[in-house]
Amino acid sequence: MVVGSPDISRSRSLMQAAVSTKLEIFKFHNVYELSDLIDKMVREELDFDMFNEQYFIKSAASFSKSTLLHQYIATSALRHYRREFRKNGDCIEEEELKDWIFTFRSYGVVPVSVEWTSDGWERSHQWFELNYPAFEELFDKMADEVFNLLFSNRSFLLSFNLLVANTVRELDFPPKALNSKGKIKRRSVPQWLKSAVFHRDKGRCVFCATDLTSLVNTLTDSNYDHIVPLDLDGANDPSNIQLTCEACNKSKGNRNCSTGNLYQPWWTK
Repeated sequence: MVVGSPDISRSRSLMQAAVSTKLEIFKFHNVYELSDLIDKMVREELDFDMFNEQYFIKSAASFSKSTLLHQYIATSALRHYRREFRKNGDCIEEEELKDWIFTFRSYGVVPVSVEWTSDGWERSHQWFELNYPAFEELFDKMADEVFNLLFSNRSFLLSFNLLVANTVRELDFPPKALNSKGKIKRRSVPQWLKSAVFHRDKGRCVFCATDLTSLVNTLTDSNYDHIVPLDLDGANDPSNIQLTCEACNKSKGNRNCSTGNLYQPWWTK
């Protein structure tokens, strides 16, 4: 086979196609602003609102790739901006509207109306309500990117899962989802989640930084631990899982909500 032959070109195309199936295009337009908003809401302990109760129960009971954090991001953003347009619509200027239109287009969302009349809060609120389905679709798409940023922050995940626990206590779960103590049953952590958590935590215990890759130490077992234990109304949600060594997992136990603040830097100074 010679360089530039059809066979080589075909091989390259197949390799590119294989890679493309594992990657997603992230726009990162206004995502940091939304991430900061969600982080603030969680720190201020603003509970779930406008959520689908049955979806929450299903996601909390068994690990799902569409996480409770995704749901919180999308519904909280919708609630926040609906309130902003309703209360402060008269302060929203044309440039801000143009930015919303650009964001819609960036994420392939088609608003019902791009017409804007900045002559009072009522018109602004009407414009938001008219485009409400478009905002729902937009925040649903942006939630993937916000999740990508926040999933790496275990301190945030601890605060978030304490909010989840508050909601778990308020809902009536079906008996089949609960154990004899009335708490959510433990489920096996799926391999796709183990892989994600292992790479996020760099193959190290989040508490003591013990190497769990088996490259340095072959005598330490990995444990996939609930940040907020199920006994304390934690959920079987991907955002509630961290990597620990066996010793730290046992010392943490099921009566303690905690995570580590050890992170491996990209490089040392």
